[in-house]
Amino acid sequence: MTRLHRHIQVEKRGEVCCVRLCHHRLDEPMIYEMSDELRALVEDGVCRRMALSLGPDALECMYSVFLAKLIALQRILREHQGELVLCEVQPEVREIFRACGMEEMFHFAPDFTAAAAHWTV
Repeated sequence: MTRLHRHIQVEKRGEVCCVRLCHHRLDEPMIYEMSDELRALVEDGVCRRMALSLGPDALECMYSVFLAKLIALQRILREHQGELVLCEVQPEVREIFRACGMEEMFHFAPDFTAAAAHWTV
């Protein structure tokens, strides 16, 4: 089943779904819609290994809502024996993870190539 996405672009690299956000500025409704699109990739069986780019530009969004959705996505992936790697995370966005005490909860990679290599090691 082909699904149209409004907020994400998905490129398959072998077993890895490389996902890029279409917008670097997300309001609250867009965050919820984007989260639904990501969740559907997992629940529809399309994706078990997800490399999610949070760049190349820094995100502008309600970080509390966005971080909550990332935690939920990671939980859903784990429930489906999958894993999430965040990539292209700008230093100012990484600092938000650090300030919230959430940096250790996620695996970070510089780009899609490094994220995909995470599963081949």
